[in-house]
Amino acid sequence: MASKGGTRAAGTDGNDFQYRQRVDSKYQKAAVARKSIKSALSALVVFHPLMAAWAVLPSTLTGAELDEYNVPFSSLAFVGFVLVVTTMSMVGSNKTIQPENLESMCKAILVTGVLNLTAGVLMRVQVDDENLLMRRFADLVARETGAKDSAALTPVATAIELGLLVAGLLLALAVSKHGKALASTASKTR
Repeated sequence: MASKGGTRAAGTDGNDFQYRQRVDSKYQKAAVARKSIKSALSALVVFHPLMAAWAVLPSTLTGAELDEYNVPFSSLAFVGFVLVVTTMSMVGSNKTIQPENLESMCKAILVTGVLNLTAGVLMRVQVDDENLLMRRFADLVARETGAKDSAALTPVATAIELGLLVAGLLLALAVSKHGKALASTASKTR
């Protein structure tokens, strides 16, 4: 080997770099997909407890009973959290990824994201105003801050709820996309 500023190795003029070993592109793609799916899954690990808290805490802290308005969101948050943690363990392990299993888990995560958004939209359409989760949140904040009118907080609570629902769907879509990419590279490397 040539040393810095020293003589070159015998038998080469320095232009043989094109033939040196490189990491194959399928492994590079797999590494990028693995990193991307881990990022999306990490965000979902934070999202699902936030969604559960959104569904349960305002009702419990304002004294309202947990009812059919809380159950879909808290249930989906629990199921989604379990799916995400399971998928993270699949992606994070050094074992060979089974592409079929990974794709199934990513599809299930996507379904929870779609169901969460659907439940939010249906709740807006079908539920009376005082039972909406954002109304209970606005009432809680008004009570804790001493505000006289919780109606003034309704737009903020609505924006938070909408942001949570859209973020959950976008993160689930990202997991699905990167999961497919990782599964396809895993099946090529087998």
